[in-house]
Amino acid sequence: MRYTGACRNWSFWCDERLRLWVDPARQADEEYVLTVTELGNIWRWREAVYRLVARNLKVRYKNSALGFFWSFLNPLMQVVVMTIAFRYIMGLQIENYSAQLFTVLLPWQFFSQAVSDGSVAVAENNPLLRKFPFPRIILPLCTLFSNLIHLLLGMTVLVVIFLALPVAILPSFAWVIVFMAIQMMFMMGLLMLVAVLRMYYDDIRFILEALLRLWFYLTPLAYNIQMVMDSERLTALQKQLYLLGNPMTPVMIGYRSALLEGGVWPIENFWFYVGVSAAVSAVVLLAGAIVWRRYEWQLPELL
Repeated sequence: MRYTGACRNWSFWCDERLRLWVDPARQADEEYVLTVTELGNIWRWREAVYRLVARNLKVRYKNSALGFFWSFLNPLMQVVVMTIAFRYIMGLQIENYSAQLFTVLLPWQFFSQAVSDGSVAVAENNPLLRKFPFPRIILPLCTLFSNLIHLLLGMTVLVVIFLALPVAILPSFAWVIVFMAIQMMFMMGLLMLVAVLRMYYDDIRFILEALLRLWFYLTPLAYNIQMVMDSERLTALQKQLYLLGNPMTPVMIGYRSALLEGGVWPIENFWFYVGVSAAVSAVVLLAGAIVWRRYEWQLPELL
């Protein structure tokens, strides 16, 4: 019910857009909508993307006094709790632990929140799906963009904090764009996959919750990669599997190193692992696109 007003406003624009785009003699054939490339469809419906992203942002913080500041305060409070637990209670010896943790919690929150939101992106847009034969690909895309805005806001505040400390703003900060692109490619593939799976299996939301919690501790966030590489309990093979088996590991190492260590990469052959992460992300994106294309026009029947 909360989307009724947004759907009504969007429908006024959509009615005219559909009239101009879809041949009335072929409107009944929804497959016609996808006879051009997906990118072309997204560009034609760019105003719809903008409106849906704006709606998502307004809905998330509706009646919230702090609004967008929660995109920054949530990870900040988590940093405080984890610093007390890991640094002062457990005695974890990592220099500038709070700063190292915060620089990766922002992109991790982007990842986990977007994947969680993606699992319900189709169900929450049920009225739009039933009324308009628009390119369904914009639903997971809008989920990704909505959470990207939160990440950018958090990163902006982080830069302000760096200036206030002061922390030097180095050219290595530009590498963040590379790691963000790889992360978004991986996330877009996951969003399409979980959105489709959620329509068939309601258990996906519970599996995702458990998986993301496990994934958090299997990624060098609360600890750094040096602790893994220096561990005597892990064999060389296990260390390689740790680096290669999780596409988010090189990405998070990259965020931390680019923002805090001046682009001094902490492991040998770092860019090889980044390349593997990018390749895996591309495969996930392709798999997600294939699954999405196969099932997207059946989604309204499952709601």
